[in-house]
Amino acid sequence: MASGYIHPSPRSGKRRVRIYLPEEELDPPVVIRSELPNNGGTSVTYAAEQLAAEVIRSHESPTPLAEVEHWPEEGTRGGEETFELVVFSRYEEEERAPYLGETRARIGTATWKRLDRAAVKVLVGEKV
Repeated sequence: MASGYIHPSPRSGKRRVRIYLPEEELDPPVVIRSELPNNGGTSVTYAAEQLAAEVIRSHESPTPLAEVEHWPEEGTRGGEETFELVVFSRYEEEERAPYLGETRARIGTATWKRLDRAAVKVLVGEKV
């Protein structure tokens, strides 16, 4: 793992972000964004486009990234752990002003595809 940290998100939320750098130069970095059990703000799913843009901007990451959304068991309020590959319609950043006086970077519309833990392990090249 290259780095891991807690990233703020809209409405006083926070998520765990882990960035895995590829072994092969042509492969994209993998970013895993995990919902935290004590998050009181916007969910990792609802803020996907904004969070991806912020990670790309703050790390000057090449695009496209391989983005994985992770809901650990303790973050699902009694449900089971899930992983989903998040693919965006485009990766150019845009500035939006959803609220008066506030601007946010975001990228294209997200779509999700369910993954299992074994597939995520293959993507990052190590145990998750």
